[in-house]
Amino acid sequence: MSRLAPDTPFGAVPAALSRDRAVERLHALTSIAKAATGATGFMDALRRTTEAAVEALDAASVSVSVWERDQATVRVLVNTGDLGPGELAEPVDETYQVTDYPFITRMFSDGLGFVQLADAEPEAPGSDPNLVRLLRLLRKGSGLSVPIVLESRVWGELFATRDLDAEPFDPADVDFATAVAGQVAAGIAQAQHVESVARLAYTDPLTGLANRRAVDDRLDQALDRHRTDGTVVSLVVVDVNGLKRINDDRGHEAGDRALVHFAGLLAASAGLLPGTLAGRSGGDEFCVVVEGSTSDHVVWMAEDLCRRANAALDEGIACGVASTDDPVGPVGSPSRLFRLADAAQSRAKRSRARHPVVAGRGLPQDATVRLADAAETMPRSQNPRGDRRRVRARRGFSYLLDDVLETLDHSGATGAQERLEVVADAVCRLVDGCSWWVSRSDASHTVLQTISYSAIRYGGGLVADKEAGLGGTSTFVLADYPLSRRMLDGHGGVVAVDDPLADPSERAILEGAGYTALVMAGGTDDTGAGWLVEVYVDDIAGDVSSLAATLRALTACALLPPPRPA
Repeated sequence: MSRLAPDTPFGAVPAALSRDRAVERLHALTSIAKAATGATGFMDALRRTTEAAVEALDAASVSVSVWERDQATVRVLVNTGDLGPGELAEPVDETYQVTDYPFITRMFSDGLGFVQLADAEPEAPGSDPNLVRLLRLLRKGSGLSVPIVLESRVWGELFATRDLDAEPFDPADVDFATAVAGQVAAGIAQAQHVESVARLAYTDPLTGLANRRAVDDRLDQALDRHRTDGTVVSLVVVDVNGLKRINDDRGHEAGDRALVHFAGLLAASAGLLPGTLAGRSGGDEFCVVVEGSTSDHVVWMAEDLCRRANAALDEGIACGVASTDDPVGPVGSPSRLFRLADAAQSRAKRSRARHPVVAGRGLPQDATVRLADAAETMPRSQNPRGDRRRVRARRGFSYLLDDVLETLDHSGATGAQERLEVVADAVCRLVDGCSWWVSRSDASHTVLQTISYSAIRYGGGLVADKEAGLGGTSTFVLADYPLSRRMLDGHGGVVAVDDPLADPSERAILEGAGYTALVMAGGTDDTGAGWLVEVYVDDIAGDVSSLAATLRALTACALLPPPRPA
C-alpha cells in the first residue's frame, strides 16, 4: 500500500499536471456538481454523483459508504460501475468493521487517503491484508480510498477500483480523488437538505409520522390506482380518548408524551400490513392509509391497534374503518372515504367501542354510510367548506326511518312484541344509546308490565340499569306515571334528567343509572293492548330532544300488522 505522507497538505497536487489534463479534471468535477443538481432525493444523488465519479477517476467502479461511528463500521450505500462478484448496486447489509482495516481507521481519524495494489503481498509492510483479499475477490487490480467530509467531519468513504489490466492508481491520484469526494459530499449535503425540507413539509413534527398533507397526497394517488385497476384502498381514522383530560390534569407535556407513545403503537400495528402510511391528521386524530390489502386484513390490523391502545392508554381509542372493499358504494374521492371512516369513528367514540367500527358492515342499509353521504350532500349554507367533520355535528333523526324500517322488514318478526323489540334495539344502537325497554298494558291501560329489555352498555350511575334502579320491579301502576300513560295513546316524548318539570320518579331512575334522557313512544295494537318503547341514553348519544317524533313513527309502523305474503 502507498499513501500520501502525513505532512502532505490536504488537497495539494504532488506533481505538475499538463494544462489539458488539468482542464479535463476541472470539467470532470463540474460534471459531478451538475449531476448532483438534478437529484430528486438522497439515493438518487448518490447514484448520479458516483456515476460521474467513475468517469472522472477513470475507474472501473466507485462505492460510497457511511461511517457508523457508534458501531465502528462502514456501511456501503451504493456501488456503481463494473461490479465484482456478489456486489449489489444498492446493498442492504454490506458492512465492514473499521478495525479490520487499519489504514481506513487512519483515514477516518486523520483525513488521509491511500492506494492499495492487489498484487502486493498481503503481509508485506505498508499493505492491508484484508483490503488485498477484497480487491482480489472483486477481481480488481487496485483500489483507492478517500474520506468524504461533511461539515468539517468525516462522514464516510469514497472507494474506487480499477481493473486488473488497467493502469493502477498511484499516490498522485489521491488528491484528485479527494476533490471528487468533495463534489460528492456537496451532492450529498444538497440531497440531505432537500430531503430535510421534504420531511418537514410532509412530517408531523411531534410524532414523526406523516402529516395531513402527506396523507392527502397518498390517498389521492391510491384512489387514482383504485379507479384505474381496482386496487383496494382503505382508511383507518383514530381518536385518542381522554387527551383533553390529560392536558387539563397533567399538563400539555404529558398530553404530548401520550400522543408520541400512541404514534409508536400506531406505527407498529400499521407495519403489520404492506402498503401502509401512518399519519397524524392533527390534535388527537391519527389515520392509516392502506393499499392493496383486503378490508378484512385492514380490520384485523385495526383490531390489533385497539388492543395495544386499550392496554397502554387510560381511555383507549375510538377507531373507524372505511374501505373500497366493503359495501359502501363508489368511492370517487378522498373526501368520501374520509367521511365514511370519520362517521364510523364517531360512532365508535359515542358508543365507547373498544373495537373498530367498520363503515358498510351492520344494518342492511348501513347508517354510517348514510350519515357520511348526508354530510356530502348537505347544503353549502350549512356546510360551506364541505368539511368532513360536519359528520359529527349532524342533528335530526329522520335518517333513522329508512334504516330501521329496512331492518324491520328483514327481521321476519311478526307479533307486536317482536317487531317493537326490533325497533327498540335498532334505534338504541344507531343513536349509541345505553338500553331499551318494551312494556305492555291491557286494554284498560291501568297497569304497565315490562315484557323485555336489553342493556347494550351501562351508564355511569350508581346502578347498572333501570331494573336495578327500580329494585327489580317490572310492573307499574300507570296512575303513578301519567306521562307513560299518555304515550299509550300514540304519543312520543323525552324526559331529560336536568328538566325540573319532569316526573320526579322518572328523573330518579335516570339519575340512579347515569342516564341523561329517556325517549319514549307508544301506541295500541289491533287488540287494543297498549305498548310502550323506551330508549335510555347518556351524554355519549348527544342531544336526543328531536328523537321522540322518529321513535313515535317507528313504533306506529311496528304496531301495524305485517303484510301477508302474496
